[in-house]
Amino acid sequence: MQKIVTLIIGLCTVVFADIYATYEVKALKEASLNVVTQGIVSTINVDVGSHVTKSQLLLALNDKEEKAALEMAKSDYHFLVAQYQRYENSAEVFDKNTLEKLRSELEKAKSALLLSEEKVAKMKLTAPFSGVIAEKNIEVGDMTGTGAKALLKLVSHEKKLLLAFDSRFAYDVHVGDPFCFKKDAKESQPLCVNITKIYPVIHQESKKLYAEANGVDVIIGTFGDGMIQPK
Repeated sequence: MQKIVTLIIGLCTVVFADIYATYEVKALKEASLNVVTQGIVSTINVDVGSHVTKSQLLLALNDKEEKAALEMAKSDYHFLVAQYQRYENSAEVFDKNTLEKLRSELEKAKSALLLSEEKVAKMKLTAPFSGVIAEKNIEVGDMTGTGAKALLKLVSHEKKLLLAFDSRFAYDVHVGDPFCFKKDAKESQPLCVNITKIYPVIHQESKKLYAEANGVDVIIGTFGDGMIQPK
């Protein structure tokens, strides 16, 4: 009987034992930003370390030609709108084919206007979310679309821990389990955060399973280790 009790206690100890894991601090969101058209950079409003808000203008290309084309497209469209309205109000004077032809020209002008607006919009780069500029690989006067690197890299203020642990413990770790670690050797008490996501696929090279935990205030790029405490 005593042996059975000892065996049960031993199994419980194995099941609920802490699990070693390494971590790396990453931004909760990050984006490599580029413009989708070629052009010469005329304005840059940020630098490395700049804090930006969602939709803030980061940089702009020289868009004088595109804006001139847009104004012409607006003028053509408004002229045809006014002409079509005049013809429509006097429909009994004009044959049906004339009105249909004018309606077709109006639709083409509208499409041209929308295309010109889209081209002007593509000459600007705005922030997709609030955060901090982590990299800047462009200067005023540079030509875009000539290199493989992103013009700007944006990371969110919010951070996460990317955890890696032995895949043997895949069924022992669950969302909500605490992960405890020390930010530096000087700290006497570990910091504990809850796991928010577990990756469904084992990394083929390392044979590790990955998980994430949010709610940390540590410099991005920091790495270390700690213990997952299965519930």
